[in-house]
Amino acid sequence: MTPARKARTVRWAVALVLAAGAVGLAACGGGGGGDSATKGSVEDQLGFDQAGILERQSRVEAATGDCMKQQGFEYVPVDPLAQRAAVTGSSRLSDEDFLNQFGYGISTLYGRGTPQSDPNERIRNGLSSADRAAYDRALTGENVGVTFAQAVDSGDFTRLGGCTKQATEQVFGGTQVLTSLQGKLDELDNQIQEDQRMVRAVEQWSGCMTQAGYRYSEPDEIDGDITKRFKTIVGASVEPGATAPPTASATYDKAALTTLQHDEVATAVADLSCEKRDITPVENVVRPEYEAAFRQENKSLISQVRPPAG
Repeated sequence: MTPARKARTVRWAVALVLAAGAVGLAACGGGGGGDSATKGSVEDQLGFDQAGILERQSRVEAATGDCMKQQGFEYVPVDPLAQRAAVTGSSRLSDEDFLNQFGYGISTLYGRGTPQSDPNERIRNGLSSADRAAYDRALTGENVGVTFAQAVDSGDFTRLGGCTKQATEQVFGGTQVLTSLQGKLDELDNQIQEDQRMVRAVEQWSGCMTQAGYRYSEPDEIDGDITKRFKTIVGASVEPGATAPPTASATYDKAALTTLQHDEVATAVADLSCEKRDITPVENVVRPEYEAAFRQENKSLISQVRPPAG
């Protein structure tokens, strides 16, 4: 699985309210930190897989609820599996099933949110303007609206605040550790992508995509392209992957959005096929070589990340 593929497939697993670029995550998780897991990818070792992130998200939600209660506010911990089911219609979609139905989750999740996918929106909307502002500060601090899911999505945990930051640090072992680790993982992925074997593999992938009718020189270009088209249709302020129904005052070209959603899914299907053929076999050889050195160089940092429970 390429770094680009990992970034896309984790999008729906960690939170269905976001998209575009995430902490590089892999397929099957293990424990976190130390030398307890040296097989599989570094992300496997850290438990940054779909199951590990969902488990951590559940604990972050529970800790956030406790913190908000101490601040005098009601907050319902969101069950990530229930959230996923409310948005996609199933809590058990595999990565590939999700891709076949929703592509990368950039434009395709828009408007699919329900009260079940975010029970706290009802609570927040029932508050006065002043109380709502206080609620937001208690939940997210100075950077109002910056959520745990957004932090995982961007790899930047420094902007978290309020109960969200407190809960995230409690579960992961410190936001600064996570931000430092993400920077190191980004460097690792850059090194892998600059390896000439991977460069040639991506060139082959690009040719495969061209034959399928899509002109991209590398996988990461796809997210940027679809995100730009999505924002052009629904508005620059709407985040990729947003699930909330549009406001009553929102106006956009529904036919254009439908066309983009179909194109996103078709692009994702072609992308997956080409990656399986041209990139994955090469990366399965190249990545372990670089990750072995990464583990040795960053042993101390890796050990500071708390593993998923159990």
